[in-house]
Amino acid sequence: MSVPKLDNQLTFFNVGFLSQTLFKETDSYQIFKQKILPAIQAHRQALCDLYCEDNGRPGIEPVILAGVSLFQYMECAPDRKAVDHVRLHLGWKHALDLDVNYKGFHSTSLVNFRKRLLEHAKVRCIFDMILQELHKNGLIKKRGIQRIDSTHVLGCVAKMGRLEVVRETLRLFLECLQSLDLHHQVPCWDALSERYLESSIQWHKVGQPTLVKKYQQAGEDMIMLIKWSRHCPAICFDDKCLLLERVFLEQYDISGDKPTRRKNEGSGVVKNPHEPEAQWAAKDRARKKQWVGYKAQIAETVPDPDSPKKKKGEPTEQFITEANTTKAIASDYEGKRCVEEQQENHGLGAADVTYTDGGYIGAEALAKAQQEGRELHGPARPSANTSGNLFTVEDFDVSVANRTAACPAGHTSTQCSRLENKETGQVDYRFEWSYHCDDCPLQTQCTKARSGRRAILVSEHHDHLQTRREEMKTEAYEQDMYKRNAIEGTISEFARNGGRRSRYRGTQKTAFFTYMNSAAINAKRWIRLLQYRMTQEVAVAT
Repeated sequence: MSVPKLDNQLTFFNVGFLSQTLFKETDSYQIFKQKILPAIQAHRQALCDLYCEDNGRPGIEPVILAGVSLFQYMECAPDRKAVDHVRLHLGWKHALDLDVNYKGFHSTSLVNFRKRLLEHAKVRCIFDMILQELHKNGLIKKRGIQRIDSTHVLGCVAKMGRLEVVRETLRLFLECLQSLDLHHQVPCWDALSERYLESSIQWHKVGQPTLVKKYQQAGEDMIMLIKWSRHCPAICFDDKCLLLERVFLEQYDISGDKPTRRKNEGSGVVKNPHEPEAQWAAKDRARKKQWVGYKAQIAETVPDPDSPKKKKGEPTEQFITEANTTKAIASDYEGKRCVEEQQENHGLGAADVTYTDGGYIGAEALAKAQQEGRELHGPARPSANTSGNLFTVEDFDVSVANRTAACPAGHTSTQCSRLENKETGQVDYRFEWSYHCDDCPLQTQCTKARSGRRAILVSEHHDHLQTRREEMKTEAYEQDMYKRNAIEGTISEFARNGGRRSRYRGTQKTAFFTYMNSAAINAKRWIRLLQYRMTQEVAVAT
């Protein structure tokens, strides 16, 4: 499909001519036409790069497809409803600068447009178009101040039990063998076909002993197929074969010659073989918030400290600067690194000041921020207390720089050891007390060791963590952290816009989904801000 020719000639059937009095200056569709549509048109060449120059029939104008795709997320419209709006909705026609008799296109054109964006690694191009226009209008500054938080994104998968996952994985592998015409080479093919292709389990009628036998049988079949596939070059590197091995290792242990069911599943296991990239994860230590899918890191700008306080009812001037999609089991610290890397690669640059919650704060993160000349604001998590009511590391006054530590009783450590992990390069310091502990009145609150002496282990950057914990006790720190709280409202808006449940399968498609939701939020905020400013100008004039 080739690039369509650009036709700038307007006709008398253009909605702008026919309904000049219908859409006022403050109307959202009018603002879209005046501000957002030109931002997309300015980057038309980037969209044209998705097509061949002169091969095949001309495609649909990519600016229209990009505008419709953005409208989809602004108004939560699926493909079929979106193409109906292009054909019948006067507001959409006006915003996209179309003729009133524009017949539209088939809904699969939007599917093919998304495929082109994925194939050319331009999943964030529409998001960047809005972002660059906001920057040109002075609403977003390079670097500056930002806040960041993460939220879960549910994968487009059905919930399946462990036995269902195993049997469905086997079924997909056997169907792959059939499609490659390799099933005749598989030993016991008739039995495997009957178990996994021709029959299904009526779960409400099957007892627990039968389910246990079927789980064991599935494990034995998986081992047999894995051993056979390793001697078959035509299938051993196929995605379905690799998935079979992965699911087997996640669900079974090898005990002797037979597989045994794993007692517990780990984080990141396949919960539905139709989307193996969607992982199971838990948000907190108590595992109260669990999901299967991905994680989105949302970063937005923070008001300048010198800017005047907002009036009641005034819309926000803060916009999302990055919406990075990561694996569900990825840490927030890793997610923040990906956000800053994307910001550096796309022109805005990593923020000089970042406000976060405790998931992003650690000794290494604070040390790295100081080394790079940036500020990282956020609460440090309390140290783990695995020994009941004993003193934690926080109760000790540690100075890694001076290689000394003072216990709650005021005694200085007698020994400091430097420990380095040669595999990871991590450096820790171990502080120990000797004779001070023998007659100390706080000994029972400090240690349960048989020797009666206490030792603590801290990282090489523990001084940064200790300084942050001291700052957290001040009122100035509490006042400063109010700047982080508004990110919760942005996460809520992201969720209300449908951002917590992906429409598509796969990491790349979910990344496109997240960027489009964020672009829609930025567009709607920009429109509300312009509407408010126009209203205020009219009020002042009158």
